[in-house]
Amino acid sequence: MEHNNGREFSVQAVVNGQSQEVLVLTSETTDGVTFYNCRIHGNEITQIRKDDQEWKQIWGQIPEEDVKAIGEAIEGSLLEE
Repeated sequence: MEHNNGREFSVQAVVNGQSQEVLVLTSETTDGVTFYNCRIHGNEITQIRKDDQEWKQIWGQIPEEDVKAIGEAIEGSLLEE
């Protein structure tokens, strides 16, 4: 998942109990750790990153199951490339 800073792509994930298109914008912390800004219908809903093989929310208040669903969709999208 390296060298993705500023990259934008969409994934399908179950959020709030329904399958939705999530727009994902990659970004990096100052120390080079990749995280993902996630938007639905133009509204930023969360920022997540993979830490110790687990998807974690670093901003936002969506349920853990939604964080995991979005993270798995991001991972699937990146593996397809």
